[in-house]
Amino acid sequence: MGAPTMIKPKETKMRIIKRESNDTPYPIIALLVDGVTANRRLEHHMLESIGIRTEPANGTAEAIEILSTGVNFDFIFVDFDLPITSGPELMSQMRAMGVRGKMVGMLENFNNHNLQMFHQARADACITKPFTQDRLQEVIGILRRMFGM
Repeated sequence: MGAPTMIKPKETKMRIIKRESNDTPYPIIALLVDGVTANRRLEHHMLESIGIRTEPANGTAEAIEILSTGVNFDFIFVDFDLPITSGPELMSQMRAMGVRGKMVGMLENFNNHNLQMFHQARADACITKPFTQDRLQEVIGILRRMFGM
């Protein structure tokens, strides 16, 4: 008898369908701040696939630079773990600058302490990472209803 044959699990790939932002009757523009390039690219593609035009930022300095140009965003997604400044600190800075976009905190380590930090920074919502398209649409739907968008 030979060695037992091992069955290799079938690989499944995530399929992201990219749509043009004008495919949705209510075009939404979002700023996406995440210091990890691979995460930021995935999040960017997921947001774009549900009809949200997205401007990615690598960290605090880049986000502040983009916001200082006067561009208005409907949503601002901010990762908790940013290099140099934390996500909640960046949110506080943006609020002090008068930024009015709906801010969504992104958390890998979803615990009460981290959640509380985002709430103190006046986040409008928080979402766990990695997120799914369904979860993103749910959060955006709630915020749109809350703020009449």
